[in-house]
Amino acid sequence: MLQTQQVIHNRYQLKEKLGESAGRQTWLALDLSSQEDVVVKLLTFCDQMQWENLKLFEREAQVLKQLNHPRIPEYRNYFCIDDHLLYFGLVQEYIPGTSLKQLLAQGQVFAEPEVRKIAAHILKILIYLHGLSPPVLHRDIKPSNLLLGNDSGIYLVDFGAVQDRAARVGATFTVVGTYGYAPLEQFGGRATPASDLYALGATLIHLLTGVSPADLPQKDSRFQFSHLVRLNPGFVRWLEQLTEPNLERRFSSAQQALDALRANHNAIKVASPRLPESCIWLKKSPSRLQIKLPVPWYKVVSTPRNWIVVAGLGFWLFWLSMINSGWVNLFWLTGSLVLVAWFLLPVFVETNVYFDHQQFEIEVTLLGLRIKRQRGNISEIDKVFKSDSGGYGNKKIPEITLAVGVEEYSFGRLQPPLSHEVCRWLVDEIKHWLGL
Repeated sequence: MLQTQQVIHNRYQLKEKLGESAGRQTWLALDLSSQEDVVVKLLTFCDQMQWENLKLFEREAQVLKQLNHPRIPEYRNYFCIDDHLLYFGLVQEYIPGTSLKQLLAQGQVFAEPEVRKIAAHILKILIYLHGLSPPVLHRDIKPSNLLLGNDSGIYLVDFGAVQDRAARVGATFTVVGTYGYAPLEQFGGRATPASDLYALGATLIHLLTGVSPADLPQKDSRFQFSHLVRLNPGFVRWLEQLTEPNLERRFSSAQQALDALRANHNAIKVASPRLPESCIWLKKSPSRLQIKLPVPWYKVVSTPRNWIVVAGLGFWLFWLSMINSGWVNLFWLTGSLVLVAWFLLPVFVETNVYFDHQQFEIEVTLLGLRIKRQRGNISEIDKVFKSDSGGYGNKKIPEITLAVGVEEYSFGRLQPPLSHEVCRWLVDEIKHWLGL
């Protein structure tokens, strides 16, 4: 039986047991040759051990020997000890730090910005692994195998389930992976690079919710988690695509997933951009998107249709000054006021559109009073696009439309109307923020 301070293989002095499972032990040890701390993983050969376990252990050693990545512990040695019991040993670089599983157990709550950073770090590691020839699949990404180093870096550890070759049709396979984190195709012996992406997505959801994926409610084999946390809708959609049970609908590569994550991050940076030559005001943050569409007075005045109104108003006022009859003056004055109101009211119309984690709202106000309001659920938005509604004559007026199931919600049909360029800009901003 192995004990603390015992020296094995005439080189490694055991210091602390880090973990133990059936037939396996993991130790922190001192390499007497280099005087460096290392991690020694030991597999005990006994009657109860299956040959598949030895094959996986040897494969892990062979794969690690070929890897060279700063966020993967470096391979150091592989040996065999025949001392009453037959031990196989794998030695790796020791990374001081704490696993994400330990942090979860300590009650740490992971916020969206932290989880985004963790996702980016692991995706970069997976880009390296999946880009090798043949691709290397980790097949067991979960919080216990992600280490937060003392240098604040995220490391991917424990390659005990690694696969470095494609499964052959008809060949036997060993079921590996952890329930809740591994996708169905992996349990069927058909793991792909996208299988690691699924496990990463399940891990990120665990970090955000504090709930193990195995304990989350599911609908059509999809994790239901958005009601447990307040996240940017685009990030929710990204996680949903990462953990899509249908392999064809999941991200196909770590690079594709990373590009989508970056695009969503850029879309939610806190800013108040304004398109040149547009009075539209837009403000976005990870939790809220707000758009204001006022009607600029100078555009109302410069509208050709309103030139006629101005000319008619001037004509009426001229005749008003020429007539002395009281009731006639009252008639002309009333008509003039109506005309002025018709001319100026559009200036006081404002459309406000709000998006948050759960709902969207389209509100139209006149002189600060709400005259129209529409609401819907963010999760039900299927599409955002520029549409054209009927205008005067054959002219089409562009507006922005949200498709929510069989319903459509439109806004932006102002007087004067928005330009096609402004509508396209707004559509892109909304789509990026929502992750569509």
